[in-house]
Amino acid sequence: MVQRREISERTAELVDTEVKRILGDAYERAKTVLLERRDALDRLAAALLERETLDREEVELVVAGKPLPPVPPPPAAPAAPSAEGTTREKTPARGPVLGSPPPEPAGA
Repeated sequence: MVQRREISERTAELVDTEVKRILGDAYERAKTVLLERRDALDRLAAALLERETLDREEVELVVAGKPLPPVPPPPAAPAAPSAEGTTREKTPARGPVLGSPPPEPAGA
């Protein structure tokens, strides 16, 4: 199949050169930002390894170099049923939160 060129070869070269320049500039800027903030990123990684999740306030504390508050203890386990044979009704299983999964796209 032959495609018709909508722009000249010279215009395509100019566009390609400009896109390459923009991407190169963005890469260098991203690298600079990451290197400048390496200490904060390392602290954040350590905090995430320790706690697995952080909320916004905790992220702000870590990035600022401040200590995190202690982790609250997990909630107490519910009391076991008495040995008298008291039966508790089972809670019905809940379905997916958002309903059924979407159908597979045709041809998948």
